Amino acid sequence: MINVAIVGLGAGGTSVLKALQGIEQVKVLGVCDVNDRAPGAVLAREKGIPFYTDINRILNLAGVNVIVEATGSSKVQQIIYENKKENVAVVDSHGADLMMTMVEAREEMIRKLHAEAQKLADMASEMTATMQNVSRIVEEVANFAQEVASGGQTLLELGNLASTHLGETGEVLNIINNTAKQTKLLGFNAAIEAARSGEHGKGFAVVADEVRKLAENSSASVQRISSILGNIEDSVKKITKGVTAAAQVVQKQADLTQSVFANIEQLEAMAEELDRMAHNLANLA
Repeated sequence: MINVAIVGLGAGGTSVLKALQGIEQVKVLGVCDVNDRAPGAVLAREKGIPFYTDINRILNLAGVNVIVEATGSSKVQQIIYENKKENVAVVDSHGADLMMTMVEAREEMIRKLHAEAQKLADMASEMTATMQNVSRIVEEVANFAQEVASGGQTLLELGNLASTHLGETGEVLNIINNTAKQTKLLGFNAAIEAARSGEHGKGFAVVADEVRKLAENSSASVQRISSILGNIEDSVKKITKGVTAAAQVVQKQADLTQSVFANIEQLEAMAEELDRMAHNLANLA
């Protein structure tokens, strides 16, 4: 442990006192200045360091190893050299100036470190806020994608159901078409029988002809409906195919969203690390 006394508590002596306060291996046993309101005197009283206006009190302090003369006065320096104890070293005004320069450089470095630490802390806070906002937006996109995927699945199921119903309708049309063919055949047969019956079969021939025409019209209508249903079925298949493709796109989007979430978590971790570094820099002082 190095025990120090300081003579002169103006700006220079105060800077030296502040610097020595941060060193564990150094203890300031006392300070001296003719002005009890000097900046260093106020600081010394705040820190509980003995303050004297009489320089002889400093020169007679027990255990002092080093006296720092920070007044710059040759008269004060002469008094110290003539009256100090033999084993006490003196740091004169030149040495004190060097110490003050080093202290000022250190304080400037600390100020810069504090400024950079504050910038880092602000950057970390801004990054965290941005990541939280991005995370919220991505979550909304993911929820929307999930809703789209759910709706696409419903459309796909409805499309498949429509295809099934169209198939069933086709079967019904086949039955109607076959019935029309049979009716037409019956109409032809009835017309033949009416022709064989001569005059008595004329009325029956007219009915048979109407039946045959009805069968032909029914058959034509069935063909027309069948064509329309075929077109509808093709459209449903295209819709189903489109929905399936959309579902694949949505799934890919969901996968990408998860990847974005992972990257956001990494960025949040980086922001926390920046904040920690900022606090460490701020505590260097």
